[in-house]
Amino acid sequence: MKQYSKRTSILHWLIFLLVVAAFFLGHYLADLENTPEKLSLLPVHFLIGDTILVLTLLRIYFRKKDGEPAPANANPLLNKIAAATHSLLNLSLIAAAIAGIATVATSGVIEVLKKGDPSLLPDFEKVGAREVHEIFIGVMLLLLVFHVVAALYHQFIVRDNLMHRIRIKRFKE
Repeated sequence: MKQYSKRTSILHWLIFLLVVAAFFLGHYLADLENTPEKLSLLPVHFLIGDTILVLTLLRIYFRKKDGEPAPANANPLLNKIAAATHSLLNLSLIAAAIAGIATVATSGVIEVLKKGDPSLLPDFEKVGAREVHEIFIGVMLLLLVFHVVAALYHQFIVRDNLMHRIRIKRFKE
């Protein structure tokens, strides 16, 4: 096998796009006052996070079920670093989503959404789970940057076409 399965590749890129959307929406929401706009966008952020969680779990399942390409490197240490990076990325995505769910569950925001009154929105800065959510997002972003830099290094310095492995478009083996 020279490529990840098509469904694993699709999930990889879809999760990436959703993480970018959740990140920017989360920062936008954090800067908003308690307005009707914030009240209407919070559920969108929650839904994106929940979707990331489900798709990440699906991607892990399909990656195990469908198999994966052989390591790109002959260096066992670099292969272990790559495997650890993938595992830690998945764990940080799952942990960030679970901490986000805990933030929603412990903040009282669900009741506020039911009442539809933005003036009742909680101060998320005072919700302990939010801090955990942000820590895991920070960890995930560091791992993501490392992952992207490593992929670009392979593509443009080593020139081993490593990024072909995760392309959605199939190529002949």
